[in-house]
Formats: sequence, structure tokens, C-alpha cells
Amino acid sequence: MMRADEAEARGDARAALELFERMPNGPDGKPFWRPWRLRRLVQLATLGPLLPRWATSRWILEQALQGLDDSRRPQFLKAMEIAVEIRGGEDRLTGVDPEDAKLKVIDHDWVFRQVSLYELGGLSHFIRRTASADLLAGADRIQEWARARMGAFRLLERAPATLAWENVATGDRIEVPNIGSGVFLVPGDYAIGRLVPTEQGQMFESIPLRVPPEVARTVADAPDDWLDALRAARVADDPPHTGGFRFGVLNDVPMPIVWAALFVGRTDPAPPTDAEAAGALLKVAREALAAGHENRGPHELEVWPCLAAAVLEPAVAAGLAEVVRPGDAAVFVGLGEALAEPAAAVCRGLAELLRAEAA
Repeated sequence: MMRADEAEARGDARAALELFERMPNGPDGKPFWRPWRLRRLVQLATLGPLLPRWATSRWILEQALQGLDDSRRPQFLKAMEIAVEIRGGEDRLTGVDPEDAKLKVIDHDWVFRQVSLYELGGLSHFIRRTASADLLAGADRIQEWARARMGAFRLLERAPATLAWENVATGDRIEVPNIGSGVFLVPGDYAIGRLVPTEQGQMFESIPLRVPPEVARTVADAPDDWLDALRAARVADDPPHTGGFRFGVLNDVPMPIVWAALFVGRTDPAPPTDAEAAGALLKVAREALAAGHENRGPHELEVWPCLAAAVLEPAVAAGLAEVVRPGDAAVFVGLGEALAEPAAAVCRGLAELLRAEAA
């Protein structure tokens, strides 16, 4: 684990993957590595030249959370304490046993992540003490990310490549890339999160949290008191749900949501094969492009960030090698024009390969 952490801190995703391959299972014979860590390393290693620099910044966030630095243990325990409190106590956690429940907080709780990285300085510590110069050189304004304050926002509009938000504190309109940051919201909903700068404009450092309007207004007035706003909301009729998140590096849509978008009405609980997933991607992409980039109804699942997530999923990429044909180039040309980066760049590259094959 330490050698894998060191490889990531050097910015060497391939070296970390090689270590994973040498020891895929633990002493109990079960898979040793977290599957989402393996997925992001495959994405970073295979798509590296196509990725914007903010992908490295988001990779740094994940590393700052997974580190084994003993000097950070008091802050780690404090973040856990706060997250559990916001959830309503240990009896509100879910898991097969108390240890599993706490692991789920570490991996999937929105408040734990925010407190650990920002309020308790985990991101700044990683930048100063652990990250290599090469890793930091490839990142996008990560020092400014470490100083980002919590903000409150209202979702205004959804488009295939962008989301429009209102900054509740200022009333300003803000556009960010549509990488699934609003997948759990519909226009008019409120959320809190940290807006950060990149070379391409602003984006959310990770998926924002849906909150009631009164929480958003409280955070807009006093950004540093966002935890108190969540504590007050815990006793309300609609408390924010802070657990069960999947924090992506390239896209914020959890894969179960992606499969729901690609396999409407599917009842088979087993995950699709790579070829099935690739075939569904092509089918849904054709339908979405034929609809002229129109969004679905405000309460329907938003298809565009789901398509973007599917394009970036290693299993789907493997399936495309089996099912795609030169005649499918037009589909990827359309997706390359419609989707947010980095999925758009991947689609443009696929279109070029298919056109060359057909020539």
C-alpha cells in the first residue's frame, strides 16, 4: 500500500497499477484494492494525454484522503466524529458491522471528505509534505483549490456540455462543465459545494451536496458556518443526505446511475458485460443525438453526463473494441461536439480512428 501511495504521489499511475497487478488479492483471497481507486488509475494511465490538468488536481484530492500519514490521525478521527454527528450518530450508519459502517463513512461521506480535506487541512498537508514536484506541476491551480471556501448555488439550466448555476450569495450566473455535478438535482434545486478555478474556467472540486433552500441561504450568508447549517437541517423535514457518494476524478456520475440511463427498464441485477455496455452506449447516444441535444424533462435522468461517464469507463472502452464499426464514426463525432471534456476528447479520438479505418 505504501509503495502504491508513493507511486501515485509521484504522479505515476502506471507504476501504481503494476503494484496492483502484482498483488490483486489480500491474505483472505479477496480483492485487496478499492475498485474505484483501480478504475481511476486505469483512466489516468490510459487517457493521460487527453486529460485536462484539473484531472490531476482531482487525483490529488483522492490521494490526500487515502494517505497513511500517522501525523494526520487526530484530524482523521475528528473528521469522522463530525461526519457521524451530522448523520445523526453511529446508530444511523449502515454496514454489515460497526467497522464496515465507519469504512463507508471514510469512502463515501460528503461531510467527512470536505472536513478532512479543507477544514482540517488534509489537502494543504498533502501538497506541502507528500506530493512530488512532478505531480504538482501537472495539476491545475491546486494551491488555490486548497483555499476554496464553501458556497451556495441554485441550479438554473442543464445543457449537454455545461451546467448553469446561480451563486446564491451574489446572484451571479456561473457555468461549469457538465461532468455530472448536478446529476442528483433538477433546475431550481439548491446545493452547497466548493467552486474552484481551472484553465478552462470554474468547476466544482467534487460533486456538490443537495440542500434545502434555507440551508443554502444560511451558507451564502456565512460560508464558514456550513457545518452549523447542516446540523440545524438535521432536525428538519428534509435533512441533506450526506452518505453513499461515489467521488469520481473525471466524472461525478456513479456507475449505477450510468447503467440506469443506458439500460432503461433492465431488471437483471448482474452488471452488464463490456460488450453489452458498449452496445447500450451506442444505442442511447444515437437516440440522444437524434433528439437534437434537447434535455429530457426536468425530473428525468439527465443522459448527457451519463454518456460522458460511460465513454470514460474502462470496461465500456474494452467493449467498444468488440462492437464498434467504422460506420459508427458519426456517433462519436456528435458526442465529441456535445459532451464536456475529457469525454469529448475521447470521442473525437475514436471518431478519427474509425474514419481512418474506413478510408
